[in-house]
Amino acid sequence: MAMRMPMLIVFSVRGDLCFLSHRETLTMWSRILARSGLPVCYSGGFNPHPRLSIPLPRPVGVESDEEILLVQLEGDCSASDAEGLGRMLPAGCAVQRIELPAMPVRRVPVRADYIFVREEGLPEDFWLGRLEDCRRQLQSAEPIVQRRQIPGKSGKAVDLREYAEEVSGDSERIRLRCRITPTGTLRPEEMLAWLGIGRMELAGPPQRTQVVWTHN
Repeated sequence: MAMRMPMLIVFSVRGDLCFLSHRETLTMWSRILARSGLPVCYSGGFNPHPRLSIPLPRPVGVESDEEILLVQLEGDCSASDAEGLGRMLPAGCAVQRIELPAMPVRRVPVRADYIFVREEGLPEDFWLGRLEDCRRQLQSAEPIVQRRQIPGKSGKAVDLREYAEEVSGDSERIRLRCRITPTGTLRPEEMLAWLGIGRMELAGPPQRTQVVWTHN
């Protein structure tokens, strides 16, 4: 049996590609890896699938600087063997780096920053006022409660303070730092509802940046 080894691909998502779902993103990578000729390990059975995963699914409609794709290889591979992957990617997706760790490492996300950029037509005073209101709420001891919408259910109350760690910014952009815990994290629509800003009042899609991981 060939030796199995992990490969980690860090990639970015921009533009219309950010509207792909998690499943569609995995399908995109499955097709790219099938064309690459890399020795990707497949599951057994009548309908084998490549053994790959994205440990932090990207919300639909959110751009990202550092998406991580974990791939299991069956056989030897070097970084130069994987260099051609970048040429197969669709517009809006780019490989940032490729790692070949000596052994599998479990990566657990614990924190991420989200950036919201002001649409030019939205008044600066309104934008800065919302930023200051949210900053004051986060500094107070009062709960910041929203009702989380769950399809087919009545939803549940969520205290945003459990996940919202820091909010900062200026007249052009707002940065929200969020914890990622075993119970979950904030959804982009919950962030926007708290900020009191609609997607049409943004210059582009929200951006997820600076994801912090722990290695187990």
